[in-house]
Amino acid sequence: MGVFPFLVGNMDARVGEIVNNCTTHGIDTVYVSVFRTTGPSTGDLWITDSAGTWNTAWGPVRSTGAGINLVSLISACHAANLRVVGILKCFDTTVQPTDAAHKAYLLDVIRYLTGSYHPDGRPVYDLDGIALDYVRFVGSTSTNDPAQVTNFLASVRNVIGSLSLHCYLIASRYTFDGGTYNGSFVSYASVISSLASQYGQHWEQMARHADVLMPMAYTADGSIYSTYALHQAYVRQCAAYARTACQLAGFPARRVVPTIRTYTDTSETCTPSTIEASITGALLGGADGYQSFRYGTILNQPTWWQKFAQYAVPGANWPMASMAVAANKVSLSANPSASRDAEQAAATLQVRFDWNHDNTFDTAWLPLGTTAGLARAPGTWQVGMQVRDAEGHVSTTRRRCVAGPVLTLGQPFFAANLGGSVQVALDGGPAAAGKTYLILAGISGSSPGFVWQPGYPVPLNIDWVTTGLANDPTGTFLQNGLGTLDANGRAVASFQAPPGLLAPLIGGSVTWSAISGSIFTTPVLPAFTAEAKTMPIL
Repeated sequence: MGVFPFLVGNMDARVGEIVNNCTTHGIDTVYVSVFRTTGPSTGDLWITDSAGTWNTAWGPVRSTGAGINLVSLISACHAANLRVVGILKCFDTTVQPTDAAHKAYLLDVIRYLTGSYHPDGRPVYDLDGIALDYVRFVGSTSTNDPAQVTNFLASVRNVIGSLSLHCYLIASRYTFDGGTYNGSFVSYASVISSLASQYGQHWEQMARHADVLMPMAYTADGSIYSTYALHQAYVRQCAAYARTACQLAGFPARRVVPTIRTYTDTSETCTPSTIEASITGALLGGADGYQSFRYGTILNQPTWWQKFAQYAVPGANWPMASMAVAANKVSLSANPSASRDAEQAAATLQVRFDWNHDNTFDTAWLPLGTTAGLARAPGTWQVGMQVRDAEGHVSTTRRRCVAGPVLTLGQPFFAANLGGSVQVALDGGPAAAGKTYLILAGISGSSPGFVWQPGYPVPLNIDWVTTGLANDPTGTFLQNGLGTLDANGRAVASFQAPPGLLAPLIGGSVTWSAISGSIFTTPVLPAFTAEAKTMPIL
């Protein structure tokens, strides 16, 4: 169900009404418009700023009073096992996908929506996904570059991590069936090529990044199609081509959910018959469901609601994901026991974890239970989790946590003229037990550092000290600098230097760090990296 508050007014008091109508008629997901671009690097936020961190330079908040309290909507929906997906209007006639500054601006807006957290790690806006509307060139030509849209999707995917990404797709009836509109549809290749060049939406390329493709298959009685069969055939073809795009992209399990017309305007009239034709067309075309567009126009149409219920699986059919996350050093512990499902016992659900919320899951599907993992380094991290029911429905949630420092130096400085030893202790926490580690040092500082493996930067500049100690980590100057972390994820190395050895370096400093993982395998399997600790040489 698509809810667009900017078209309706202040919907704060109507949250219960929305939830009741959806649960009564078998609707399982509420799509709500939260932001709309109005020009280059500007737009309107149509939700209450519950996070309190909206940048007013980005645009006004509920400027006309219209909008909705998103936190209240999510809370009420989740209590009823309904999912909530936030819709963003991305581009406009005044700003197109070629505008790099605007795309960066949109990513900041998405970070606000998905990266705002309470102090205890719960997301402020516990959205189940992000939907991109107007993710295309607005107004068509024949020379638009689909890479501008596809690359933007990839950027959004990186920002939202393991959350679900939904995309509204242009499904122009003229492109599919013009100019005769007789149900003799043009080929898949022709449709995809035309949509890519006119609007920058190459469905196959988009399916590589989007979890849900939503062709805007709007049809009703009027000037184009006049029969049930033609309405149905058009929506069916839209769904079938979207399904083909997913398969050819190599992601056959992507969901296809056409948005169907549930509004009347001066040219076409929506009826229970056109709604039924659209829904059945979507399902016959291989879609996983349908989305009603839109809530404000169907509220007082009981015969329309009856059609939704007729072609929806009754009840709340999706699991509801919930977890608590704790951190001990870089060891993370996630407890998903609060996850639930209205149709099966919680203990029968399966979960998997994305410890760094980068949309690469680090575990297989596991029975519901507390699971340990590792953050990539000390610092603030987001953890993603998906829960799956017996029917294959998957829901996602996320939490923020802070992984603590792992490196400790036995003394604050080194006296060059006196010489002596320094203990370097590494503690990754219990989830790091059994991992190989290598202590690193250098005299050239910590910035910019180097990248050990993709996604695993090390805050240490490599120099002759680094290579010398790394080549002899258990030798004359460094003992136990290479080894295996014990059952608690700990190890202690010792650096020793005779009097005067470091005298030429007086006034400088030694920077320490470490790497851990399957260091000597092919490929290398990193576990975590340490922070930098600096020790002055006096």
